[in-house]
Amino acid sequence: MVAAKRTAKKTPTKKTAGPSVESYFAQQPADKRALLEKLRALVLKGVPDAKSTIKWGVPFYQRNGANICALAVFKDHVGINFFAPPSALVDPSKKLEGAGKGNRMLKVRSAADIDNASILRWLKAAAATSS
Repeated sequence: MVAAKRTAKKTPTKKTAGPSVESYFAQQPADKRALLEKLRALVLKGVPDAKSTIKWGVPFYQRNGANICALAVFKDHVGINFFAPPSALVDPSKKLEGAGKGNRMLKVRSAADIDNASILRWLKAAAATSS
C-alpha cells in the first residue's frame, strides 16, 4: 500500500514594498547623486506624467507602462538610457552610445556632460515612440 503524500498548506506571503527611487538615490555617493538629481529634474520636465519605479535594481521612468528612460550609477559615470529606436534619437554630436535596436545611453561623468536641450529632445522622442 502506498502512503498518501502530505502536501503542506501554503500560506500567502505578504508583499512588501520594493526599493524606492528615493532609496536608490540616497545610497549613491554625493557626486553621483548630484548628477542623478539633475537628470531626474530633466526627466520630470520633459515627461511630467512619467511614473518612476525600480526595475532590475535601477530607476526606470515609464508612461502608460512603456519605458521612457532609466538612470543608473556605474563606477565612472551615471548613465541615462533612452528607450527609443536609434532613428528617433537625433544625435549629430554622437554623444549616445550603444548598438541595440531599442535604446541608447548617454554617459554623464560631470555636470558639463548634461546638455539640457539634447536630453529633453531625446526624452520627448522616447516618450513619443512609447505612445
